[in-house]
Amino acid sequence: MPDSEFHMVQLGLDAKGLTTLGKMLHLPLARTDTNYLVHCALGELFQDDAPQPYCIENESQSGRRVRVLGYTNADADTLQANAQLDASPTVYDICDWDRCAAKPMPDTFPEGTPLQFELRACPVIRKASAGSGTNQNGDTRSWEAGDELDAFLAEAWTRPDEDLSREEVYRNWLTRQFDMRGGADPQSIGMTRFSIERMTRRVPKNGSGERKADTIKRPDVTLTGTLQVTDSSAFVDLLRSGLGRHKSFGYGMLKVRRA
Repeated sequence: MPDSEFHMVQLGLDAKGLTTLGKMLHLPLARTDTNYLVHCALGELFQDDAPQPYCIENESQSGRRVRVLGYTNADADTLQANAQLDASPTVYDICDWDRCAAKPMPDTFPEGTPLQFELRACPVIRKASAGSGTNQNGDTRSWEAGDELDAFLAEAWTRPDEDLSREEVYRNWLTRQFDMRGGADPQSIGMTRFSIERMTRRVPKNGSGERKADTIKRPDVTLTGTLQVTDSSAFVDLLRSGLGRHKSFGYGMLKVRRA
């Protein structure tokens, strides 16, 4: 059984308020993505109860509101109470509290349960050792131990003679994620959206203790399909913790419904 109840929460965040928060944090707004602004807002609002994993569902057509869906141990009342205590007035007003909603998630999923899923993922891998490779155009690329690479490029640079597709590579990447985590067996996986997106990070600046904003590019993919639950407890843990890397920046939330 899980340690405590967890919830799916839906939040509406004011887009202008997110921009104001970015200015307060001295972020370079021209190259700061919405995912990172949401990451900062959730941390400022909710501290340890900030939804993670989460995903940005959409932005309103007027561009005035960003809708966020995520998993958290706290219900809607607790989230608002924490924000009332911890957040500054400017940050508190970023959230549309009248539209904040939450529901408790099931604490068990019987073995064999078939489910549909949707996952917004950042399919990357970390290289265990330094090396180099050549792509189909004959270009050479080298990497250091610990470097993070797009899972597709990592395959393409080491298998230049094979005709690889992104969907195939990302499908295999997700299958490995399920294999490592346990709890579910994917029955089908398809890619419905792919892009290369900028990701903003604040990293240490010259060992001074100060932090600067750094921008990198990473794959942003939506994968959908069906799965079968193989272990209830492990599957609940999987939902609560998410899949893949960069879960605190809008990736890795596994959304499920009955198949």
